[in-house]
Amino acid sequence: MALLVILTALPIGFLWHQSAERIVHNTIENIYKYASQSVISHLDDFLTQANKVYTHQERIQAELSTIINDRKALLSHLTNVLNHHDDIDYFYFANTDGGLVSVGHQSDDLYYLIESETGNAGQLSRFESDYNGIKGTFIETTAGFDAREKMWYQDATKVNQPVWSKIYAGAFDPTLLGITLSKAQRGLNGELLGVWGLDLTLNTVIQELYKSKLSRHGDVVLFYKNNIILASTSKKHAVHTGKLKSINHANTPILDKLIRLDSNQGNNLILIDHDGKQWAGFIADYSLAQVDEVKIAFYSPMSDFAPELKVAQNVAILLTLVLMFIAIMLGKKAARQISQPIQALTHAAEQISRGHWGSKITITRDDELGTLAESFNKMQCNLEKTIFKLDNEQQETTRLNALLAIQNQELEERVEERTHALKTANSKLHQMAYFDALTGIANRRYFWQQLDDKCTESSGWLLILDIDNFKQINDAFGHIEGDNILKHFTAVCLGVLPEQCLFGRIGGEEFAMWLNDMPRACIEELTDELVSTLASTPYINDGTTVTISTSIGACRCFSQPQKAYAIADKLLYEAKHRGKNRAVIEPTTSGNCT
Repeated sequence: MALLVILTALPIGFLWHQSAERIVHNTIENIYKYASQSVISHLDDFLTQANKVYTHQERIQAELSTIINDRKALLSHLTNVLNHHDDIDYFYFANTDGGLVSVGHQSDDLYYLIESETGNAGQLSRFESDYNGIKGTFIETTAGFDAREKMWYQDATKVNQPVWSKIYAGAFDPTLLGITLSKAQRGLNGELLGVWGLDLTLNTVIQELYKSKLSRHGDVVLFYKNNIILASTSKKHAVHTGKLKSINHANTPILDKLIRLDSNQGNNLILIDHDGKQWAGFIADYSLAQVDEVKIAFYSPMSDFAPELKVAQNVAILLTLVLMFIAIMLGKKAARQISQPIQALTHAAEQISRGHWGSKITITRDDELGTLAESFNKMQCNLEKTIFKLDNEQQETTRLNALLAIQNQELEERVEERTHALKTANSKLHQMAYFDALTGIANRRYFWQQLDDKCTESSGWLLILDIDNFKQINDAFGHIEGDNILKHFTAVCLGVLPEQCLFGRIGGEEFAMWLNDMPRACIEELTDELVSTLASTPYINDGTTVTISTSIGACRCFSQPQKAYAIADKLLYEAKHRGKNRAVIEPTTSGNCT
């Protein structure tokens, strides 16, 4: 009986342990995959915003030649770009004499203003500044600065398109590392007028990594393939005296083990043991600004993900051991209770075999036969008592088995609850990765992904919308009302658009739509309805009333969505130039809208 209980308890405990562990590992791997996609999406947004600045500057090349010679106009241009692109850290212009004028982020309320004192190479000073570039409190000075000696300046003069630099230290703070997207500014005759520079610091990248940190004791690390750490959520990996730290067994043992195992497994969950703890890790590849091949590593102790599972496993093991001990003790006791009557019967049989009979052997006599009968009667009585005890013990064993089944059911329910929570987390990560957090519609990355898919299936219309005078609205009513107005604009658009329309937010106040193929007249009706509905549906909140208008560029969209975007963006600019609050639609063959 004891062996039967042991053979039943051990497989149940083992199977439950293996099943629960496999579910948790698969769920953690999916979470890491979604988290890596989210980080890559954010990094792509940073780098795309940088290139977008120079794309917009192409439209005003003639004006830029005048702006760079007027300090007030140059500061206005620099701050205007920063005010519309929060992901950019610094934007600046260096002239052909080595002088520099730069504006960059300091806090939510202040900028840095950095400029050469004489306008040429030499002493460089840093000041506090407001959003308009007005010089504030002096901070510090550095001597011997010549922009022409910087690699980002020299690289830009060799090509006609924007070019990314290698990572380098800042002029004032050597621990502040970053990369620059620079572009030469040339005159009508091709002569060099200076170089524009646009910085993304690694501090900004680290902030994005913190948003993707999945547990309290875990970390997210961005590193070169030569095992040099670029950015990390761990202070132990911070830049020291302007130098990046390396990954090795002495300083970063967990990350070192993770990288070694990743060379054999690819983008899968990796389990490693360190100092008596099990860690779960994941590594994904990424191309940083099309300049450097880097990797993103996530790792956390398993105890952060499922502490309740560890407790449940320990309880299951303890219950199995207790049940085994009880079964063995009960078996020993039962054997002892059974063996005693058998020994008495054997002893009585031996006495009879030795001839202790008497003259008469009857069960009613008080002689040897009577003694033997009495002994057998006592043996029978003892056997009945033993059987009764065994029955009670069997009932107790059944009760313990039922208790074990209840415990297993409770543990399975806990695993199901945990699995449901992890599925909810997966759904939340999916929402964060593909939809705009403010308006709830498709974000820029998801919109272009869906647009590529739709363009492979059929042709349609691409509409680019930009809210008119949004900067003035933000300045007048504040960013909170500005966000509310963005949501109001989205709701009005959704009320007008057909159900099959793809609608997304691709910039601060810039939106995009894709519609199934239809006559141009239908697009005119739709844009007219949208413009009129916005005019008749002002934003109203606590006494504040704002009438919103939008400028729209629309063109046919076939198999090349990027080309269609360029056309629609140009038509949008034309709508702005004509006075805003209107749509400019690409001319096509006419047709009736039915």
